[in-house]
Amino acid sequence: MKLQSAFIELPSAPMQKIYSTIKKVVESNIPFFITGETGVGKEGIARYIHEKGSRRDKPFIAINCGRFSAELLQSELFGHEAGAFTSAIRQRQGAFEIANGGVLFLDEVPEMSLDAQKMLLRVLDTATFTRLGGNGPLTVDVQIIAATNRDIVKTVAKKEFREDLYYRLKGMMLYLPPLRERTEDIAPLVKVFMDEFSAEYEKSVTGITTEALKRLKQSAWPGNIRQLRSTIQTAVALATTDKLELGDFSDIYPEFIRVLISICGTLPSETQHAIWETLQPEAQHTMLYELSTWTPEPSQNLSTSYTQRIDRKVDALNIGNMNQHQILRAVAQKRIEQYTSLRAAAESLAIDIRTLQRYARWEDADS
Repeated sequence: MKLQSAFIELPSAPMQKIYSTIKKVVESNIPFFITGETGVGKEGIARYIHEKGSRRDKPFIAINCGRFSAELLQSELFGHEAGAFTSAIRQRQGAFEIANGGVLFLDEVPEMSLDAQKMLLRVLDTATFTRLGGNGPLTVDVQIIAATNRDIVKTVAKKEFREDLYYRLKGMMLYLPPLRERTEDIAPLVKVFMDEFSAEYEKSVTGITTEALKRLKQSAWPGNIRQLRSTIQTAVALATTDKLELGDFSDIYPEFIRVLISICGTLPSETQHAIWETLQPEAQHTMLYELSTWTPEPSQNLSTSYTQRIDRKVDALNIGNMNQHQILRAVAQKRIEQYTSLRAAAESLAIDIRTLQRYARWEDADS
């Protein structure tokens, strides 16, 4: 179980729609089921539901169902009596008892064992449960918020999660888009994390340069908000001024550069220089290595011993005078033409299908 501070309300249109939906139904006490990629902020939304509902003055308890073995998870949820199993030396309350009257957030709920799923279904049906090793039933009143980063419908179809439990939990379904699809949320999140780690490290980091924020908005963030938080933590620790600068982000470089590296031939010199100037040494080394592996011939302006490894031929794109969005649109459209399925085209660029389709539809780079 863990407790942490509540999350902020974010400005992007998808998140504002989610907040609006929550406010309409939060007083009804129905269960919520939150889906989305790892690190996308599912617990933050669960805490938002708790804060906006009638149970705000009661406990909020979070359990990560994927962290425990089948036996330990049942103990975490329902508690146990002394002697219920080898290490049970005294009676222990579970999450349901502790959260009574409040909200219980079950993250990675499909990871529960079938026995635990059966016990959870009984609680939902009867509002009662029994501690492991116990005899008498205990009555409980909790609002359940479940979450997963898996495709829950497919998980149910594969019989990995009980269908009857799924229908009891689904109530209001909320899908959280990945951070790369709502870049408007990056700046306010950066501010929150800067404040958090400035206080922790006793520093006075109060802002971020335009160049550094632009770098963050151009990154792919496969780990979503969790990855962004870790990145800001490191940057604040490295910071030597009151503003985060490009030099404080040694491991981040724009997603569009990675895409270019994977499919483009020799870059126009003006594009090379514009890209090169934004990169830190670690990113330059990575880019040089990848260029030497993927491009038909080495760049005349990026001399390195790595270029001896050039051994592949790929289709080059004429990207002269294109900006970032135009390049990504051309890349996406070309890959869709080259591959037999959207999945294969997306996997060839190490992105998901939704992102590939978004790139292919971009019409105005400045929009």
